[in-house]
Amino acid sequence: MHHAGRCAFLLLSAALGGCSDEAATPAGPPEIFENPPELAPNAAGVHELRLAPSEVKIGGKRYCLRTYNGSIPGPTIRVPAGADRKVRVNLHNDFKRSDYRLVAGAANTSAVTCHDFNLTNLHAHGTHVQPNYATPAAGDPCEGSGCGPDARYHADDVLHEVPPGEMAQYRWDLDEDGPHHEGFNWYHPHIHGSTAIQVTNGAAGALVIEGDLDEVPGIAKAKERIMVLGGVPINVESTRPLADGEACSEDTLSANDFEGAENDTKPTLVSGKLLPHIKTSPNQVERLRIVHAGTPNELGMKLHPSDDPTCESFDVLHPIEITQIARDGITLPQFYVSDTMWVSPGYRIEALVKMPAEKTTLCLVGRRPSDLLGSLVAIFDVDAENGAPTETNMPEASAVAALAPPTTFMGKVDGQMVQASCESVDKIHQKIALLVPTPGEKPDPEKPAELGSCDPGDHMHGIDPDAPTCICPAPNISCRRFDDRRAWGYRSDRVMEVGTTEKWEIRAFDGHPFHIHINPYLVCANDSNKEPNFPHWRDTFWVQAEDGPRQILTNFRKFTGQFVLHCHKLNHEDMGMMELVEICPEGDTNCLCQGTDANGNCISQGGCKAEDLQCQFAKEATEAYPLPPAPNPALCGP
Repeated sequence: MHHAGRCAFLLLSAALGGCSDEAATPAGPPEIFENPPELAPNAAGVHELRLAPSEVKIGGKRYCLRTYNGSIPGPTIRVPAGADRKVRVNLHNDFKRSDYRLVAGAANTSAVTCHDFNLTNLHAHGTHVQPNYATPAAGDPCEGSGCGPDARYHADDVLHEVPPGEMAQYRWDLDEDGPHHEGFNWYHPHIHGSTAIQVTNGAAGALVIEGDLDEVPGIAKAKERIMVLGGVPINVESTRPLADGEACSEDTLSANDFEGAENDTKPTLVSGKLLPHIKTSPNQVERLRIVHAGTPNELGMKLHPSDDPTCESFDVLHPIEITQIARDGITLPQFYVSDTMWVSPGYRIEALVKMPAEKTTLCLVGRRPSDLLGSLVAIFDVDAENGAPTETNMPEASAVAALAPPTTFMGKVDGQMVQASCESVDKIHQKIALLVPTPGEKPDPEKPAELGSCDPGDHMHGIDPDAPTCICPAPNISCRRFDDRRAWGYRSDRVMEVGTTEKWEIRAFDGHPFHIHINPYLVCANDSNKEPNFPHWRDTFWVQAEDGPRQILTNFRKFTGQFVLHCHKLNHEDMGMMELVEICPEGDTNCLCQGTDANGNCISQGGCKAEDLQCQFAKEATEAYPLPPAPNPALCGP
């Protein structure tokens, strides 16, 4: 059975009003896929990253976007296999002034906030490193501008801010807690309120950490494809291409409105190219290294055989089998074989595909909630004229599984060292609800119809004395917003002791990718029809209402300090769907407790102040979710 390619089902498309990707058809000759350039360290061993307005071409049009080193995506940082690896990155913010813009939800149900879109920092997504400052190393103090306190480098410090005209020096000590897992990760800005606009402009790049997996026969010589899936909002009315002769500058940025970050119909760019052709050979084993570096929609991708070289039509009934070997930069304990690669924002997939033996065309088609019929993402041109294959044999499953981290490990559970696994830990230590709903919530008619410039003096992000107590703000995690907790002066939102292992239960009202920094977690067995349902390690995992609760096992190893967990739909994170996590030294009551109650018991930093009634309601709402909380007249009135 064959159907139209550029709109997957021709007859249905016509009935529904035409192709979903009509506005995303590139002009001129087809673009040829290329891996992003790699960023070599300078003579001092430092990778220099510069965030600046840069002119880029997409689909034959010129755009002025916030980019790293002048391209989208940013250059790949590749870390060779080794021991005691310390990755130095200098981040330069080459913008000259602040640019404050409004941030609010598309339906005007969230609070309206004001953020500097030119404020930035850097997140090493997928790394297990110090969360705040790098551990001092003999002979390597941080010198000059951009250092942390006591001549220390910033580590994966997403709480640090780099204003326009300034820089920060980072050092990621990958092997401080033993050999870092090899895998495919990425880097991107992580300034609350400005993350989505910078990432959807294309400010993101691959971070490849090499290791034993890269030497496995069947993988070592496979054709590596670094596929950074971006979502520049070129189809949004507020996105303005550069006019003929117009130069790119801070004054002519093309995508500078939060509406574009919120838009869920953005075409998918593959490493900066629109509908690229990937040249490959018959029988070639392709190693697809994919990161969803966009927002907000998840994407289900399949490879379909086509009868023509441009995928005008393709066989929807016989998609090509795809073998996934790693998720989120961590090797899987067994192959996950499927005809679908399902990715949500923040996801990474490593997949192997053996090309057909004869000359043909394969169509990479993506489907998402706003595009159920599917749109073409890329085209594989399988032709012997593209050269001899570099690898024709798939790896042995046992050779790959031998390199996966174990799903049973020694962990401190409730104060006792045990062999921890999803099966052996029964107790649910914490519950998290992604977006606890507010029944009957309606858009606020007084909120702006358009999101543009703002005066930060008019948006102080303080405590709203008129805010209702018994309503969960939108969006939220466990009925709380990141900004509200900061306004109340809470040190952290969730605290644990270093070295502890807990089982968490996570639910979602609709669907959200749950991401935590620094420490990957063990996803327990589940009935997902989208991704591996056996226990495996992740740092970003989709949770949706239809699937019920998901269980994960945490393992907060080695590092103390503050970092965040959040929904990786970055527009949601910018609107407050994030928590500040702190891992405390063992027994450190100043870190763990905001005070004590009348009986001398610790009041957790993640708990509530006596006068913060909304926080107390949030606790009850989270415990009851998905049911509504029991009536509490003391909090909510009769």
